[in-house]
Amino acid sequence: MPVTAPLAERAAVLYAGTAVAAGDGAAVVTATGPRTELGQLGKLVRQKKEPPTPLQRSLAQLAKVVMVFAVAASIVVPVAGLLTGRSWHEMLLDGLTIAFATVPEEMPILVTVLLAVAGRQLARRGALLRRLRAGEALGSVTVVVTDKTGTLTRNRLQLAGIHGDRDVVLATALACQPPGGTGQAREPVETELAAAAAAEGIGQPGEQVAVFPFDPARRLASRAWRAGDGLLLAVSGAPETVLARCALPSGGRRRAEAQAAQLAAGGLRVIGFAHRALHQVPADREAAEHELEFAGLAAFADPLRAGVPGAVADLAAAGVATIMVTGDHPATAAAVAVQAGLPPGPRLHGGELAALGEQALSGQLADGTVVARSTPAGKLRIVRALQHRGEVVAVTGDGVNDAPALAAADVGIAMGRRGSDLARQAAGLVLTDDAYPTVAAAIAKGRNITAQLRRAVCFYLGAKLALVAAMLVPLAAGRPAPFAPVHIVLLELFMDLGASVAFVAEPAAAAAMRRPPRPPGARFLGRPELAAIATVAAALIVAVLPAYLLVASSVSLPVARAAAVLGWLAGHALIAWTLRAQPRLPLRANPAFPGWALAAAATGLAVTLTPLGGFLRLAPLAGTAAAPTVAGILAAVMLAVGAGRKLALPVRL
Repeated sequence: MPVTAPLAERAAVLYAGTAVAAGDGAAVVTATGPRTELGQLGKLVRQKKEPPTPLQRSLAQLAKVVMVFAVAASIVVPVAGLLTGRSWHEMLLDGLTIAFATVPEEMPILVTVLLAVAGRQLARRGALLRRLRAGEALGSVTVVVTDKTGTLTRNRLQLAGIHGDRDVVLATALACQPPGGTGQAREPVETELAAAAAAEGIGQPGEQVAVFPFDPARRLASRAWRAGDGLLLAVSGAPETVLARCALPSGGRRRAEAQAAQLAAGGLRVIGFAHRALHQVPADREAAEHELEFAGLAAFADPLRAGVPGAVADLAAAGVATIMVTGDHPATAAAVAVQAGLPPGPRLHGGELAALGEQALSGQLADGTVVARSTPAGKLRIVRALQHRGEVVAVTGDGVNDAPALAAADVGIAMGRRGSDLARQAAGLVLTDDAYPTVAAAIAKGRNITAQLRRAVCFYLGAKLALVAAMLVPLAAGRPAPFAPVHIVLLELFMDLGASVAFVAEPAAAAAMRRPPRPPGARFLGRPELAAIATVAAALIVAVLPAYLLVASSVSLPVARAAAVLGWLAGHALIAWTLRAQPRLPLRANPAFPGWALAAAATGLAVTLTPLGGFLRLAPLAGTAAAPTVAGILAAVMLAVGAGRKLALPVRL
């Protein structure tokens, strides 16, 4: 074997971390510690830093913009009041209040609460968030790079069929195993064949007299037995090497080779069996493994996990591409890709991958691409190439060889039951059920996270803008501000904390997984979001200012401020309702939202129609002015909500 042989083809090398099920042998240590292949994988994992998520980049930019707006508002509002004759003590207090109300200190809390709630929901679905950042990155995933064995398939070989005389093939297969039959079978292939032989009442021939273990170069294994008065040799191995040592006519050989190739193309693992009678115990395998009589073939399937084709179809419908990267044979990988429902795409070999330049490699990575005989470094290179062209990449895997790619991906998804410790440590999401459909469900939940976050931020920023405008307009007109600092504290409780809890518990929109993901480079606040912010602000201004200005012109300031507080609390709850993904959602689906809306309205009525308002320096809306004032406020609120829904809020967020 040449030193430059690809990693997947170094059949004579034993790697650190390999589980040895049975057998014996001798080896020469060539590397220890970090110089082993396992050590190199750990080094790749440690060196690779997670890229910032799209949300982290967007919120960092948004926070700068909002901070500039908050500072500007806290200066403009007091200056406007001073120019109209208000006292500097009052304006200083108003300026500090505006700064308190508009600085986005709740934004990190909102994101953390949203991701924590989503993480709890994901855990119920069979996915554990090891890193909160992975929760929001799921919603932006555009490509899933998946492993085959153990991820798409069960990694549990099952006997799919016997080709040839069944009894002869099973008898030969059992004779190739160590003495003891099913009780001593040590590999999945041996277990399947031994069980099938036991079901047919077939046992081992007698006393074992010679063993020639599997030779990677010859790709054969054989055992000699004393059966009665004679000797029997049983041979198993790769079909082509077994057939090469059989005494077959050319036509029979071609048929057997064609059948083996057809089975392999169907995604099956194929083993050939042969036997011969011996006159004496062979001195070596060269004397034994020739002039064989071909017995037949056994085909084994590694079945797909339940729901894999459906999950692949769901991802495709959502605009998420799937790329398979595996160390298996190209024909087997291609067959499994077809079974899983991947669309036709480029078929690459690990050796070909290494020869491709970055641009050429990027051009080959499309939906349905299958890369066989890949190495851990090759898989990592694929992830980096996808990220370089702007994709948001999720990687699934369960072995130590998947760890570097899992660590480098925007979202690393490891199998929890069968996955290695290194894979789980490198991943941001661990599937407790090892079910591939959970990947699609997690991406759907991720989309809901980002969608609800956009809705919450649109409402949050629209309310902030409305608050500044509601304070600025009266001051510019020479009147007192509609809200005192104590009122703004009350509004903040419902506007920030209450609304955040209400939005984070919202279920996903029905069509969330039937449309493509947002482009990776798209701004967090695009046209739909800006339209929603403007509409929320306009609707709240309409709900507050007319009532305040009308009442302030004829009644005392505490009564006018009571009208403003009632208009805000009632209006902002109804306006938030129009931002829901499913406005007609049953109340039990998210009781937090109607609970918050009712609490806001009830609080508004309590502090403006009863003596409780005295604690907030509000006068009750009493007497003959109460009913028309309340009716006018509610009419303005409903008008604003209706206009908002008609003009801007139906757009997709």
